[in-house]
Amino acid sequence: MDETQKGNPRHAQESPSSRRRPASPPARIPFWARVAGVTGELLLTFGILVLAFVGWQLTLADQQTSSAQQATAQQASRNWARRHPSTTTPQPLRNPPGASPRPRVGELVGALHVPRLGANWARPLIGGTTLSVLNKLGAGWYPSTSMPGAVGNTAFASHRGGHGSNFQYLDTLRYGDKVVLETQEGWYVYDYRNTEYVLDTAVEVVNPVPQSTAAPQERLLTLTTCNPYPFTNGERMIVYSTFDEFYPRAGGLPSTLTRLLEHGQGN
Repeated sequence: MDETQKGNPRHAQESPSSRRRPASPPARIPFWARVAGVTGELLLTFGILVLAFVGWQLTLADQQTSSAQQATAQQASRNWARRHPSTTTPQPLRNPPGASPRPRVGELVGALHVPRLGANWARPLIGGTTLSVLNKLGAGWYPSTSMPGAVGNTAFASHRGGHGSNFQYLDTLRYGDKVVLETQEGWYVYDYRNTEYVLDTAVEVVNPVPQSTAAPQERLLTLTTCNPYPFTNGERMIVYSTFDEFYPRAGGLPSTLTRLLEHGQGN
């Protein structure tokens, strides 16, 4: 028996299947595939950054803006009270006197109080509806509309999501809830009536008579904001209130309304 038959590995013939084949070069990835891969990664990273920014905008930044605007409105109330202290008893008027001159863009108009939205809830009312006003300063007054207390339609806009989310919970208002516009002259008290949803092209909601060309006879208050929350989807939520009475600053507010503003009106 020869050594091959004895199984000597030194002389065993190598089978074809056991021969080592040279490693083949790695497949070349087409240029378009590499571009697509990099683009996909960039888009994914961008999407994550956008989501992070939106989360920040709707949480921390939103709370900071809301707190700052609340403080501005409350400080304005204190300043007016200090400059014009009450000297008589509250005397409501059904026909308020003429309001202050029409404000410039960015100028303080008054303070908005909505007890339904919480104890001491207040936001500054600012002239104009530019983004610089709505994103930073407060609710913006439509320059084409009436001043607070005047016959016609007094209209303000503010964000529902982001930049303070001032009007986020306006949909919780109930028939008869009080909405108060405070200025240096006094307090204009309105009663909430109804809410409607329209397309963002329905600019006639801020007409002297909303969605009409008729001559105004009432004193109305209109608050507009985006819908649905937290992003606009081509719609607007419109909140209407009607004037009830005016309290001159010299007489102050009645205790019932004071308690309402300080303690809120349930949620």
